[in-house]
Formats: sequence, C-alpha cells, structure tokens
Amino acid sequence: MAFLGNFRASRLLEQILGSDGAVGRDTTRAIEGLRSLGAASVEPILAALPNASRPVHAALVDALAGIANGKTLPLFLDALAEGSPRLVPGIVEALKGAEDLPAASLIDALRKPGIPKAPLLEVIKAKHDRIPPRELLNAAAALDGKDKAVLFRLVGEAADAGLVPDLVNRLQGRDLNARLHIIAILARFDTPEVRYALQGQLADGNKIVRSAALGALSRMEGPVDAELVCRLLCDADIEVQNRAVDVLIRSKDPETVRFLIPVLKDENEYARRSAVEVLNEVGDAGSLKYLLTALKDSDWWVRSRAGDALGKIGGPRVIQAVLELARDEDPELRRSAIEILNQTKDDIAVAQLIEATHDPDWWVSERAVDALAAIGSKRALPRLLEMLDSAGEQQLPTILRAVAAVGDGNCVDAVLPLLHRTDRAVRIESIHCLARLADGQRLDDVRLLLQALAGTGDESIFPATQEAMAELERRFSATDELSATMVDRSPSMMGRAPRGSEAPRGLLHDTNVMQAIRRVEPEQAAAPRLDISSLKPGDVLEGRYKFIKRIGKGAFGTVLLMEDEVVGESLILKFLNPGVAEDEETMQRFVHELRYSRKITHQNVIRIYDFLAIRGNYAISMEYFPSHTLGSEVASDKPLELRRAIRFGMDICTGMAVAHQAGIVHRDLKPANVLINDAGELKIVDFGVASAHREGDTQLTKTGFVIGSPKYMAPEQILGKSIDERADIYAVGVILYELLTGVPPYSEGDHMAVMYQHVQGRATPPAERNPALPAGLGEIVMKAMAVERAERFQSMDELKSALEAFA
Repeated sequence: MAFLGNFRASRLLEQILGSDGAVGRDTTRAIEGLRSLGAASVEPILAALPNASRPVHAALVDALAGIANGKTLPLFLDALAEGSPRLVPGIVEALKGAEDLPAASLIDALRKPGIPKAPLLEVIKAKHDRIPPRELLNAAAALDGKDKAVLFRLVGEAADAGLVPDLVNRLQGRDLNARLHIIAILARFDTPEVRYALQGQLADGNKIVRSAALGALSRMEGPVDAELVCRLLCDADIEVQNRAVDVLIRSKDPETVRFLIPVLKDENEYARRSAVEVLNEVGDAGSLKYLLTALKDSDWWVRSRAGDALGKIGGPRVIQAVLELARDEDPELRRSAIEILNQTKDDIAVAQLIEATHDPDWWVSERAVDALAAIGSKRALPRLLEMLDSAGEQQLPTILRAVAAVGDGNCVDAVLPLLHRTDRAVRIESIHCLARLADGQRLDDVRLLLQALAGTGDESIFPATQEAMAELERRFSATDELSATMVDRSPSMMGRAPRGSEAPRGLLHDTNVMQAIRRVEPEQAAAPRLDISSLKPGDVLEGRYKFIKRIGKGAFGTVLLMEDEVVGESLILKFLNPGVAEDEETMQRFVHELRYSRKITHQNVIRIYDFLAIRGNYAISMEYFPSHTLGSEVASDKPLELRRAIRFGMDICTGMAVAHQAGIVHRDLKPANVLINDAGELKIVDFGVASAHREGDTQLTKTGFVIGSPKYMAPEQILGKSIDERADIYAVGVILYELLTGVPPYSEGDHMAVMYQHVQGRATPPAERNPALPAGLGEIVMKAMAVERAERFQSMDELKSALEAFA
C-alpha cells in the first residue's frame, strides 16, 4: 500500500509541476489528491519542495498544510531535523497554515533533542492563542537564551489572572532570566499578592533583580512597604536608588518620611540626595518638622549632611516647609532651617532670611546673613547696613562679607568707621570689604586709604592691605600708578627697597611669590626648617595639624594625611619638596593650584582650603577623599562596564563645566588626576598647571617646554598654541576612549612619538577596538578628540548631553 501511495503521489506531483503551479481545476484537484493520500504524500512533496518554482512551491506548501496533523507531525519534525535551508521555510509555512495540527503537540516537540527550536517557535508564535498559557510557561522555563525570551513574550501576551499564582511560585527559582521575564509579566497585575511577591525580590543579591522588581512596582497604583523600599535608597547601585525613588513618589505614603531618617544619615551623598528627592514630593512642613526633630539629637555631622542634602536639592515643597520652620519656637529647628536655606540659595527665601537676622539666637542671625550673601539680593542691603551699626564684634566680619557680596560704592562710607575698631578681625574684613566695594567713583579714595594703612607700621593688618591692593589691581586693569602703591611698607622692610627695583606684591600674586611669602611670614623664615621625613604619627604641626601618615611623594611634593584638631576632620597637606622650594616657577605652580582650584566648589572637584607656610615649608591644605585613581580602573587593558564608564565621563564633564565657568582650564586632565571612591563618587584633582585664561595670567611654561601628559594632550597644546576649554574636552575624549576600549588612542613609542600621533589624529575608531559599544558612542568620542578645535564639542555641557543618551 505504501508503494501504491507513493506512486499516486508522484503522478499528482507531476501534474502540479507540469502546470507550473498555475491555479486551475486540475491543479486544485491534484492538491486535494495529495491531501487525501495523507502521510504517503509527505515525503514526495518534501523531496520536490526545494527545487520548485515559486508558484509550485506555494501549491505544495498548501498541500502540506492540509496533511499536517498530530499523526503526520513526526514526519515534518524529521525533515526539520535535517535542517535543509531550502526546505525549512516551506515546512514552517505549512505548519503555520495547518488547521488540524494540535498546537500543544508543538510544545512537546520543543523538548525533543535534535529538533531545531527556532522554526518550531515561529510556528508556536502563529498558534499560541490555541495553547494554554500554563503550558507555554512550563516550556519557556526549560529553554535557554533567545528561545526562552520568545516564549516568555508569548506567555506575557496570553497571561491572565489565573496564571498569576504559577508566575509568583516561579519567582523563587534559580533561573535569573526566567525570574526577570516573570517580573515583567507580573507588572501587569496590580494585586496585593503580586506586590507582596515583588517586594520579596527587593532583598535579592542581584541588583538586576532588585531594579526589575522596583520597575514593576513603579507601574502599580496599590500600596507598598515604604520602609522596605526606603532601604533601597542606600543601595550600592544608582539605578536601584533611582527606581526606589520612583516607587516612593508614586505611592505617596504619608509614613514615608519616618523611614527617610536613616537614609538622610547615610554616608553616601547619592543616598541622601535620593531621600530629599522623595521628600520634595511627599513631604510638607509637618513632616519636615518631624524629620528635623528626629535628627536634632543626632551627631552634628549627621545633621549637617542631612541639612546639606535638603538644601542642595531644594525644591518648592522643601523650601516652603523650611520657611515655615524658620519661625518655629524651637531654636534648634530654626538653626536647622537656616542651614538648609543657606544651601538652597533661592531668592524666594530673602524676606524670611532678613527677618531671621533679628533672631535672638546669634547662630540663626549670623547664618541668615551668610545665606543673604550667598543669594546676593540687594533687597538685603538696608538690613545689612543697619546691622553694621548695631551688631557685636563677633558678628561684624560675617556682616562685612555679606555687604561686600551685595553692596556697591555707595556702601563705602558705612564701612569706613569700622577700620578704627580694636578687633583685628573686624579691621581686616573691613579692608577686604572696601576693596570689593570700590567702584570708579570711590577707587581713588579707597586706594589712598589702603596706602595710608599700609604705611602705619601695623604688621597685623599689613598683609590684608597688600591683598586688597592686589584685588583693586585685578578689578581695575592695573596701571603703573596703582602698581607703584604696592611698594613694600612692612615695618621690617620699611625704606629698604632699592630705588628703581620692582617691589614684592601680594601673597597670592603670580610674581615674586617667594618674597611675598617671606614678607608675610618673617618669623617663619628665621625658624629652623621642618624635616617632613622625620614626622611620626601623632606629631602636631602649628598646634593644629596632627600627622597620621604619608600618602605619597612625587617630583613636586609630599602628600600627608593629617587631622585638623581644631575642627576634628581629616585633611591633606601637600608639601613642596625642599629641593625645589627655592624655584620660583615651581612655587608659582603651587600658588596657581591654590588661587584657581579654591574658586571651584563642586562635588566632582577636590576642595582646596588654603596655602600654608609651616616652619620653612610651604603646603596646600585640601579635602581628604579616600579613593583610588581612575587609572587603576583600566589597569588591566580591558574596557570598563559601559554604564560605569559613561557615568565617570559625565561626572568629569560636570566638574570641569564648573571650572570652565570660573575661567579655569585644567590643562592636565588624565586618569591619574581623577579620583574614585568605593561608592563610585568622582573628584578631579591637581589644577596645579591650570591656566586662568580669562584673567590673562601667565602660563607656567618655559621655552620649548609644554606642560601636560603626552597621552592626553590636545594637539594645540603640543604645538604650543593658545589653550582654551576645548583642550580639556579633548582630554576627556581621550579618557573616554581609554575607558571604553581599555587602551589609550595613542600609546606606541616614546613621548615625542605619542605627541606626533595626537597631532596627526588617526586614532583607530573605538568600535573597532570594542565591537560591543552601542552605535553612535564611538562617534561622540571621536568628535571630542577632533584635531581641529572647531570640530569638537564646544563645551563640557554639550559633551555631557551627548553622553546622557547612553547613561
């Protein structure tokens, strides 16, 4: 019988092939004949299918679709197992069109070894509405990779409330990919059972699971466990933190504020900022009062961190609540409120801050003055001038700084009487204030006054007069006449400057730095020089700085970790090495680092505090930031994880944008000058070779010598041309190249060879070194590294915006 069936099938096939598949009565009868033969027709049709013309192919597929059923399916599966690329598409089309094929049998076929999954999944996709969702779910759990994803998408389309218990039960499995797919499906079902199950995933050790569960919860309207979600504001992963914020804001649980308290105490700044972001959406004056009251008995540093976070992010709800608390009966709450307003720098707080200057608590009053100075509103000026007549000696320096910040030449007469006060701090601050207030009309008056003060022989105020004169010179385009007023009139040097010689200038002026320092610190010049190498842990310098350990030593200086016993905080002292301390240009580098770096106050830039003369040594004091260099992150010549690399690049752009706004170009950006702590926070260091190009300061270069690091230098810097912000943009491009590929764009050969390669600009595209990079990212890096400045991004903000698409 099989022989007869095959013979009949062959005759019918010949008839179809002879008609070239043309639709007609004979062809239709032949197709029906093949279908009636059933299994006997399958093998002959499959044999003819690969070489059939397009019309014949369609006719044969139509015939196979009528034959395919539960009994004949094994024949089709055997053909699929052979894997002929010309045969498989026809089998798939036939099975998709088969009306009598039990779809559940396709699920069973997925479990059979040797049967290719991809074509079967195509058929299942076409017939999935006939398959019970539970069977799809069971089959999906047994597959791998892309096959698993295909079936889970079908489960998602078919899932109903009846499948939810099965989905929840499978959340406890070990298959990470399956759990992620299930979480995405459960997001459609906002029920207590589902929310409870998803919240159970928030403690999972895998950040991807935590993030996915939060993402699902953020799309639900029902209540969540606010305490549990608040804990994730302190999560080590930024994405988890952000999604926790979304969930808490969406839920608007009034109890949320209670659980934000431990987050606001956290060491991690990102966690504190996340808490404030939530507070801005769910808090009010009552809840903020509860929060600040709860923090009141905490360590002052905890209160400071919390207040700092509330102030820096601000927001209308926080500011409005704080304005109300600034009138509270509790002085501790008023203090906290004023500290927050100090950070917000929002103009809407001016009226309340002016009122707060009348507060009986001196702390509230003084910090209100500081806040008014930071905001810079002239509306505060009448009250500040009134306070100059009524305030005590201790408050006057603060008020004078505020007057200098918001006042003008009309305020000079109000400040003049304070020059005769007995308190040295008041007199010094008055001198600085006058230098800031002087305008074109009062310039000569202030200048003559400073000359007179400099000539009184009062050593206690002489440095202040010199600095004030330098300030006037900077503001009013120094003339010969003004420069002449800079003749050293210190008591120890009075009358000793040789006729016609150039006199020393202020302590932080670029020229004659050594003379200026030794004039200001005459007693230190005579003291025995401190041997830095002899310091032992516990030794205290200047009655204040306790030595902890040496962190490092380089060609320019020795870096020591100290504890400032006055304020109880760790800091860094960067000492100039004695062997180069007499070199004027080296000293200029240190002074540059102080003068220009300390202008920048930003979380992504190391904070510089002061320039110190300590027993014949000179040092910069700066923020202590336990960390490692960005260079150590790519030491293995392997690319960084993409999101981490992009985040670092954006943080560098953010910090450098602030520096550029202050007119400062770093000129030596490289991974060694970027620090990363364990929380992933980034800070830029070493502005020692920075050029304040807007102020026209002298560049720290010698003939034929270019400052910078060859691997990261812009072409114009290598060629000795003028430098602007775009040199730093080029350096960030090079750093990004290294982070994303594992190697710098140019590194072969000696320094001269590397510099030549930068000028040539023929770097291998990043995507060729790392094919996994998303499309478009390599072009951003190459644009930042363009040889011609005009072809680069023109600002750090522009480069950061381009990177945000990949964050």
